[in-house]
Amino acid sequence: MWNEAPETEEPPQGWGAAFWLALLLFAIILLSNLFMMRPRLTDRIDVWSTKVMQAEFTARMLYGDFLPFGAVQGSQWDEVLKLLTAKDAPFGALVRAVVLLEERASVIGEKTARERIRQLLQRMPSAPTRFSPEQKQAVLRWCRAVYGEGEEPSASALAEFRRTINDANLGWTRLLAMKHLEFWAGNMDEARRWDVQARQEANTLQRLLLAAFGIVVVFLLGGVLAWLVYAVWKSGSRSAQPAGAILSRRHVDTVLWGLVAYFAATYAGGWIAGLSARALPPSTPHLVVLVLLTQVATGGIALLILHQNMQRDGIDWRSIGLTWQPLPVHLLWGTGAYLATVPVLLMTIMLVQVLLPAIPSPAHPIAGVASAQNPAWVTALLFLVAAVFAPLFEEVFFRGILLNALWAHTGSKWVGIIGSALVFSVLHPQLYLGWIAVFVIGVMLGALFVERRSLLPCIWMHALNNTLALVAAQLLRIAG
Repeated sequence: MWNEAPETEEPPQGWGAAFWLALLLFAIILLSNLFMMRPRLTDRIDVWSTKVMQAEFTARMLYGDFLPFGAVQGSQWDEVLKLLTAKDAPFGALVRAVVLLEERASVIGEKTARERIRQLLQRMPSAPTRFSPEQKQAVLRWCRAVYGEGEEPSASALAEFRRTINDANLGWTRLLAMKHLEFWAGNMDEARRWDVQARQEANTLQRLLLAAFGIVVVFLLGGVLAWLVYAVWKSGSRSAQPAGAILSRRHVDTVLWGLVAYFAATYAGGWIAGLSARALPPSTPHLVVLVLLTQVATGGIALLILHQNMQRDGIDWRSIGLTWQPLPVHLLWGTGAYLATVPVLLMTIMLVQVLLPAIPSPAHPIAGVASAQNPAWVTALLFLVAAVFAPLFEEVFFRGILLNALWAHTGSKWVGIIGSALVFSVLHPQLYLGWIAVFVIGVMLGALFVERRSLLPCIWMHALNNTLALVAAQLLRIAG
């Protein structure tokens, strides 16, 4: 059987050509990723997109009535405005700050609010932005008219300002901006209607966040329970497993040629897809089609080459851990391992944010599409990309091949776990600091593979993680 104690191996030998070629391709892909993520003029705005989202969420929670935030509103609002008006804040953040200052004018004082708004209006023309020059000028005209010392609005100006607000991508603050515009125009009923809508959306967010907090607590408790159950189980004789790797050392070079094919196909496919993506608008649903085609082509080619190599050397898929029985037990282990990962992952993320709060983690290339309102076919393709093909290909090549090869060649399971997790994390697109969270997941996946000596629990755990990430992105979209 595949999980019986390994036969006596031949003496250790040096790494073959496949290992060194895979290492070279890994270095090329890593350097290419770093080169593509070199500092750009728009990086500052990319950083602020996350900060603006955090500020808007905080402001919406304070504006709602569902939770009793009244005792801390003052200090919280000041923090939001301070964040949006920092020295390097882009144009969109300053516009949001002006809107929120107007909303808080009665609390902080009309004179103080007017002076701060005047200063921000002076900063706006030179602030960096992705708006087109025409759109930036339209926003400036609206802000100066409503929040500066504009004259009585004409019907045409009012219609223009409504279009400007709707086109400015201001998120939730658009509701407050429309409220201020109608108030400025003397349309009190319309202003009250926008105020009610703003409070309703703020209350919706509060309920969603409360529900999300409850889900996280359940997952944390489930994760702690999973660790306790594992500790009890591990202390029993049933947890005994053979100490050696699944893969025979003499077959390491054979399967590593599959990893070489995967790295080569990934690099070539990514390069071709990158050229194709330049012709597509940002966050277009067609980007998902491109990613899926690239993913299937690169992974499929690599799997075919791996299969041919394994057939030639007379080894089957069980040699790299691809076994399906017993299916219910594998699925149960994958679910439990995911729950056990949650507390470790959350602690890691919190630690990184505390130690390095100013460094962002760039989003995944399809994150914009995943968090948008999409047709059903796009949602289905996103599920295939994230929850089917990505777990299958990545677990086969990172755990089934790389971890197995490192483990078999060095005799240390920890070299396999850490080495495969490191390669897995740095080859993901969430570099800067995002790779740390991916590394933690990679370590847990590797440990699960070593414990169960099967890829199926890893594929299932990976699919669970990516599916819940897609669901979270959709909930964020619903929240605003």
